[in-house]
Amino acid sequence: MLSICLCGCNTNYIEIISDKEIDNNTSRTIDVSKTQINIDELLIRKETIEITNLTPIKKIALLLPMTGKYSKIGKVIFEGIEAELNSISKNNRPELSIFDTGDENINLRDTYYEMLSNNFDYVIGPIRKNLINKIINHSSDKLPILTLNYTNNFKKYPDAVYQFGLLPEDEAICIAEKSIIDGNINASLLYPDNTWGKRIGESFSMRFEELGGKVINTIKYKKDEEMEINKSIKSLLQIEKSINRKDYLQSILKTKLQYKPYIPNNLDMIFSVGTSKNMRSIKPQFNFNFAEDVPFYSTSHIYNGVINKEINQDLNDIKFCDIPWLYNNKDILQKKSLRDNVEKRDLLRFVAIGMDSVKILYNINSLKINKKKYLVANTGYLQLDEFNKIRRSLIIVKFRNGKAKEVPF
Repeated sequence: MLSICLCGCNTNYIEIISDKEIDNNTSRTIDVSKTQINIDELLIRKETIEITNLTPIKKIALLLPMTGKYSKIGKVIFEGIEAELNSISKNNRPELSIFDTGDENINLRDTYYEMLSNNFDYVIGPIRKNLINKIINHSSDKLPILTLNYTNNFKKYPDAVYQFGLLPEDEAICIAEKSIIDGNINASLLYPDNTWGKRIGESFSMRFEELGGKVINTIKYKKDEEMEINKSIKSLLQIEKSINRKDYLQSILKTKLQYKPYIPNNLDMIFSVGTSKNMRSIKPQFNFNFAEDVPFYSTSHIYNGVINKEINQDLNDIKFCDIPWLYNNKDILQKKSLRDNVEKRDLLRFVAIGMDSVKILYNINSLKINKKKYLVANTGYLQLDEFNKIRRSLIIVKFRNGKAKEVPF
């Protein structure tokens, strides 16, 4: 039942005490011990791999799309590879050979055996999943491969196949952990009604619930349908009943009420996924619907790494996980050059992938031996899992005054 307190002499001013204030004493049952144990584990300082003896490498084969649809990505990855190799003395720098995967009809079997016969030490690539699946079928322990994307399953591949890339699930897991550390227990999810959105949403939910959290509401939205998204947000916030009660009271009292809808007090946070364009529409709609104080989390897909305070004002107060390289003081001139280049400015993270692919090869033995330790890299703290997949631990970033800045984990 809604309680009303009439205050002051001005009859046009009526303060409404919301249901939320009445229910402040309502307690929630939480598995505190389980959650606390997991939080303690998350806050343990990461042990890093001490780089001592680098694996000697003489020849690297690159399977990258230098022509065709994905050529821009292939070229910036190559730029990152070259940048990392430039830090090695010329006498020890490996020879690079590029095999263009931009041609849809590339015969990976013949290409692989050509690389094998030419005594390459490692292969970096490919980036497309269909090509990764093909080359894995021909692979052997004689020529290790570091793919730049992940297969869709967890079956055991040959020991010499390693998988690395910008896996969105890593970000979902990271932000689920941060949400719990921040003290949130109940979450509502809003993500695109497609396979990509579902993947991220399910990864978040799995980790969040594993840590003692609870997903109380999940809503999917169709991209670029602003009216439908607004309806979805109102549904997620469950404010329609509160709005209807206000309208009913106004009709009875025949006066305008000072009013803030009641958002259920069991909603601690919102996790929403989308592009930067999506989120510049979605976050203001949450604010408009009186949820500006509800903690809001997303993924790095909302930010291309280019500072634009005016455009990004609508992203204020969103926390997300991202790669350290975009926010640290490394390679400042290179990052400035990339940000100033219209064709490359949206691809900064792929440059970091190229750089880290080299770093991984030089430290692959250390990663294999030290499964519980992390390699400090540009795309995150890297760790090799039981399936030979490189997993990333990331930093936390928050938008303030239109600018994305790293904040403590």
